[in-house]
Amino acid sequence: MEIVKQVLTWVDIFVMAVFIGLVAIQTSRAEGIFSPGSAEGTYIKAKPGFEDNLSRLTLILAIAFFVLTAIVTYMP
Repeated sequence: MEIVKQVLTWVDIFVMAVFIGLVAIQTSRAEGIFSPGSAEGTYIKAKPGFEDNLSRLTLILAIAFFVLTAIVTYMP
């Protein structure tokens, strides 16, 4: 059981480091709201791009980090 806890702790640290890196490289979503021509961009459906995939991955890693931290903390 101690080996499992050690492995989960290291996986948790790795997920945390990747999560922090993803948050650091993301650009702000609100950046283009007040730029000229943003109204026409609001009504046009765009295909999901790199930023959308990056934000989805960030959300998944945040949930994984939370769950792993809770498991490692409360594991006997």
